[in-house]
Amino acid sequence: MVPEVDYRAGKSLRTAMLAALSAAALAGAAASPAAAGPKTMDLVALGDSYSAGVGAGPLQESPLGSGTECLVAAPGYAEALARLPAVGTAATAACSGATSNQVPHQVSAARELGVLGKQTELVTVTAGANDIHYEGIIAACALGTVTFCRAAVDAAVVTARIKVAPRLAADYRLIHRAAPRADIAAIGYPHLFADGGAGPVMSADAAAVLNDGVDELNGIIEQATRTSPRALYVDVVDDFEGHEIGSPDPWINLDSYPAADGTDFHPTAEGYAQGYAAAVAAEVKSLSR
Repeated sequence: MVPEVDYRAGKSLRTAMLAALSAAALAGAAASPAAAGPKTMDLVALGDSYSAGVGAGPLQESPLGSGTECLVAAPGYAEALARLPAVGTAATAACSGATSNQVPHQVSAARELGVLGKQTELVTVTAGANDIHYEGIIAACALGTVTFCRAAVDAAVVTARIKVAPRLAADYRLIHRAAPRADIAAIGYPHLFADGGAGPVMSADAAAVLNDGVDELNGIIEQATRTSPRALYVDVVDDFEGHEIGSPDPWINLDSYPAADGTDFHPTAEGYAQGYAAAVAAEVKSLSR
């Protein structure tokens, strides 16, 4: 069992979870856990490429895909969380490229397959970045001036506030109806670039503007959780601090820009384990039992 901890401790709890999460994830652990002890929690991951594990390994078609070309990779954060003593089963119904509009299709597909329902105790979801064409914003900041970058980010934030926020709120309410016992962990996005350094992609000033845009989107995600029972926001910015692109030990992929397989600007297996999974484990109290 994971020991009892003070959930007000924040990063200290995340640190305590790292050993249990990262070793299994980096070893390519499957969703069926190996640790002994009672296993009761059913976990389902929904949303976009960050929930689909893109960047952690080779892309493959998802057996739970809600449409064509539903690509996933492993070990993502779902595989890391599956190693916790409280987790019995973990299923990934997320797809690379998914928007908030596609989360309902994922919910429907997961229900039809019997992996999401009254038995589910935790649903994780990342959504919102594709709605605002995040990759296009990265390109604008990489190829244009800082002024152009800021204009692209500002326009995306307006779109997120007007259009994405109500979609996310509706998604969380739909998930609650489909899985009324489940905690719903709406996970944000990390800063891609370290302060003062953006590698070969863009200027430090442009990277700072982009990071500010991530903060705005995360704030919108957090606010949307307040409209749904059992929904909570999970921040990962602090967990990735010191591990962004441009840092000595990055947890975000940047092999070549643009990468043909779309893995650039996605976490590595280590990032999913020590960033995403650790953050979820720190915020969702039922994972500590």
